[in-house]
Amino acid sequence: MSNTSLNQSWVLTVPKTMDWDEYQRELGAVADGSMTLNYRVRYFPKGMASGDRCYVVHDGRVRGWMKIVGMEDYPQDWTCTTTGRVWPAGKYLQRSGPFHPVDGPAMTGFRGVRSFDP
Repeated sequence: MSNTSLNQSWVLTVPKTMDWDEYQRELGAVADGSMTLNYRVRYFPKGMASGDRCYVVHDGRVRGWMKIVGMEDYPQDWTCTTTGRVWPAGKYLQRSGPFHPVDGPAMTGFRGVRSFDP
């Protein structure tokens, strides 16, 4: 994967049913860059590349961003080492490194991932 989209930003939604404190625990687990935080998608967005910013929306508000470090197509189910949850085979966006909190704008009405102009 080449980084042809310098300075591109994306936004993804974390389900409202996900407890934000639990999600912050996952963010903390990947903060040093030694592990990745995966986000399941139906397809890899065209133009997305390692190094792009990925903003996170939870409960209708942009909460912060982190770097995209890869895109992986897992051929079989896998288990999250932080939560113990089993995830199905499929395409996943990978993020890692520090989470940069922001007091972002309200953003409602979509689920998934899309390009974003902060």
